[in-house]
Amino acid sequence: MHPTVSIIMPAKNSGAYIRRCIESVLSQKFTDWELLIINDGSTDDTVVTAMTFSKDDDRIRVFDSKGNGVSAARNYGMELSTGDYITFIDSDDRIDPDYLSELVELAEKENADISQCSLYYWYDNGTLVQEKETVDAVFAGHDEIMHAYFSGMVGKICLAAWAKLFKSELLNGIRFDETLTIQEDAFLTFQCCMKASKIACSNNPHYYYYQNPDSVTNRTFDGSKMQYFTVLDRELDICKGDLALASEIMRRKVVTALDLTTQIIRDDSGRENLDGLKKIAVETSDKIKGKLGFKTGFKLFVLRHFSALYYGLLKIKYK
Repeated sequence: MHPTVSIIMPAKNSGAYIRRCIESVLSQKFTDWELLIINDGSTDDTVVTAMTFSKDDDRIRVFDSKGNGVSAARNYGMELSTGDYITFIDSDDRIDPDYLSELVELAEKENADISQCSLYYWYDNGTLVQEKETVDAVFAGHDEIMHAYFSGMVGKICLAAWAKLFKSELLNGIRFDETLTIQEDAFLTFQCCMKASKIACSNNPHYYYYQNPDSVTNRTFDGSKMQYFTVLDRELDICKGDLALASEIMRRKVVTALDLTTQIIRDDSGRENLDGLKKIAVETSDKIKGKLGFKTGFKLFVLRHFSALYYGLLKIKYK
């Protein structure tokens, strides 16, 4: 018989973390799962550690994806999965014992295409900070779901692929974009939200998102972060004709440009991208139907008319 849940874990050079991650899966109160560990070209002891667990528990299997990146690894895991539901976990993160039980119960109770829990940002010193925007709520219908997805920069429906349980059938025809090096999970989550009829969310934090200082999201600004706009433009292409949703996407595009501008000044890295970010922020804001809000609007006014002053004020703030 196939399991209720397929857990997909891409892993690359995760020898320092993967043991605690696998142990967190083994600690689950809900036991009807399979764990598919997809080795993404590791050169350390990641595979040896993973195989140690797979020898003792036949629910755990280890596969190789030839080092083609995290998206290819996750996609391979999806092809191998046999569960009614799929969940993703990164090999440096962990989940608490109630993670699967709550997500499965929530999905089945609400007949939801996606169930989601809250998360902790987990730091090396042991500090845990709960995500602020997640809520206890059920979102039904296209408009309600997409409004929740675009509420704020993170959204009531989080952009990340982890901390969620997806009905396997929802993912038919949807895969991670292997051309992206960042935001690949946000694009997949967006496509799933566009397709879903109901999403159930819990504010209970069961996922521990490790703040690895070497991760892409925690590095100083580099050119790859311009792929945020690649994803947002692809989302705009998908929702052509839906003016309200297009405005939500463009609003996020403006705020993203402002946030990346701040990061460049703060880190003093990537200043060659400032003109491009200004152009994105200004030109996109001119197309939006509706207000951006006072704070964002004021930032845009200063950036548009007094760029040097805007950058100078940011430099003083982060000096």
